[in-house]
Amino acid sequence: MAFIPQIVRMPLTLLVFILFGFIVFYVMTRNKRIMVRISIFLITFSCVVGFLLYSYGYLAFESGDYNILMAAFRGIISTVRMFFIIDDYGTLTSTPEGYWLLNNVWVQILFWSCHIFALIGVQAVLISIFGRKAMDFFRIRFGSHTNVYIINSGDKNALILGENIATNDGKLKQYDSKRLVVILPGEDDDVKNIYEKAAHFGGIVQVLDKKHKLVYYLDKAGLGKRNQRKKYSVILMSDSTSIIEEAEFIANYSKEKDINGEILDVYSLTSTDWDMENIEKLTYKYEDYSERSKYPYTPHIVSRADLLIRQMVQANPPFKCPRLNFNSKGEATNDFSVMILGFGNIGQRALLRLIMNGQFVGSQMRAYVMDKDIERLNYCFKNRYPEIEQCCEIIPSANTDIPCKDFYELLNGVETIDYIVIALGDDQLNRQIAIDIRREYLYMDRDLPYIAVCERNSLLQNQKTDEKIFSFGCREEIYKYSVILREESDYIAKAVNTVYEKLYGGKSWYELDWIMQESNRASADHIDVMLGLANVSEEDMRRKIAQLEDDEHKDLVTLTDDKELAENLSKTEHLRWNAFHAAMGFRRISIEEMISRFNNYNGESNPLDYCRRDTEMRLHVCLASWDDLDKISEAYRELAKKAGIPKNEDFNFKNNDRDIVINIPKFIHAAKKTIS
Repeated sequence: MAFIPQIVRMPLTLLVFILFGFIVFYVMTRNKRIMVRISIFLITFSCVVGFLLYSYGYLAFESGDYNILMAAFRGIISTVRMFFIIDDYGTLTSTPEGYWLLNNVWVQILFWSCHIFALIGVQAVLISIFGRKAMDFFRIRFGSHTNVYIINSGDKNALILGENIATNDGKLKQYDSKRLVVILPGEDDDVKNIYEKAAHFGGIVQVLDKKHKLVYYLDKAGLGKRNQRKKYSVILMSDSTSIIEEAEFIANYSKEKDINGEILDVYSLTSTDWDMENIEKLTYKYEDYSERSKYPYTPHIVSRADLLIRQMVQANPPFKCPRLNFNSKGEATNDFSVMILGFGNIGQRALLRLIMNGQFVGSQMRAYVMDKDIERLNYCFKNRYPEIEQCCEIIPSANTDIPCKDFYELLNGVETIDYIVIALGDDQLNRQIAIDIRREYLYMDRDLPYIAVCERNSLLQNQKTDEKIFSFGCREEIYKYSVILREESDYIAKAVNTVYEKLYGGKSWYELDWIMQESNRASADHIDVMLGLANVSEEDMRRKIAQLEDDEHKDLVTLTDDKELAENLSKTEHLRWNAFHAAMGFRRISIEEMISRFNNYNGESNPLDYCRRDTEMRLHVCLASWDDLDKISEAYRELAKKAGIPKNEDFNFKNNDRDIVINIPKFIHAAKKTIS
């Protein structure tokens, strides 16, 4: 650059610095990890090649015994000066010996490349150190990502979840550039440590304080912008004192900004039933004189205990218990029995999930429960879930510690148990009880049941054993993208609703309240059980799905052509539906109550919907046996005639369950089309 006048060199240098600064800044906001790797390479290249070129050039200026040493020393100084945007080109070319640089174009390209690479490296370092806030702001507002995940917490669980979201549960070696994870710790958290950990998966850390609350960062992320093309997921992981307020705040924010459910999903990770019920109430609020939800976002209410249990049941479903057998007509040939040791929050959630997944035609479910405070806990449990004993006979022990004499007598006295859940609140005790049960069963020469051991540290997690002993409860196993956000399983749940909407009318997925969405999810989760009971292989299902591509024959595709099997599967579906609603705390409405509700209704919406169910009050007329549905349907048809609604005058509630079975291939086909 010696040929450029001095008066021009400074502005030109500044211009080049700014130009390359913008380029480096832009690339770093797009993919910081790649830019860091490139910068390391460029800095290394500049140091090595620049040092060699300068040292070789300075040999012409030195003489004597230490000429090589002095040339190397001057080469080091000039190499360092490169990183301050200063070149010594003029010095090297000031003597005749410097013509090797002037007359060789390729050497000049190499020389100036070293300076440019040094410039880029310096800028990358400066931006990384001093430009983090600007870079984060640019990434949030103008990044190339299509999905934004805002986690309202800064604890270890939030960081585990954030990394699993960014890397798709570790399936990707690097974080997905289409996913942006924003961690929101409080001002009292160790922000520096959180930032260092979040940097490993490309996460952005923004601090919540009095001036910068959640609304500030939602706006900053561009959530309220019109013509929004990005999808946002807000994950609330705060303690119970604030999570209800935060959920209500986001509900009001979504209404104020008119953000629909296709753009915004809100996941509330709750610890207590109090949290769940208060957040759930938000989903039942409707606009005046309409069935449109007052708050347009899509809510997800997840119990932390439920996360643990759901993983347990999905990995080891009741219908696969070794002792349970089914005939060719989908009927169980024996009863299903479980034992719950420890009836706290985990134990109760385990029982509810097993009840929802343990309903089979020809089988009665019973549960043996033990706890040192079982009388009080069992009373509260049955009061909270008044219809639960319609689905499962609960047999409590006396108040007793475990292990004890009563425990071993019960274990020996009950001939068949299919599933045992151990959740006594102590990992070591839980493991010891599992070992004791195994020894007892070996001594009695009985087949070992499934034994689920609740463990926070999960020492049994990776043990390979032929016995049916497994653990659940490990934090690393539940704070996953696939477990909490469960988008893949939601594809089938949405497909269930979409198929129903097309065939029979109704609300879209984003118009449903939380209970209805959960009902669709439960139905979708049960499809594997239906396929197993129908003995439909993967090859058979692929063939059925292929037939659905043919418009002429798609209406003829069903799960099975065996009418008796299809009817038993419909009965199984109704048992599952009953169990789901019982586990949600619903109470049955009698036919007389349904008629009374119809006669006393003064609203403007469909009186038939009101009289047969009330989601907020947890009431439903169909929470009855399969045979009782005939009388209920007859009474409902009479009310339809009074209301003047012809389409319901021949309604049969049994057909709701039959339609689920008939349309299972369509559900899977619709889900696969959505995924692809």
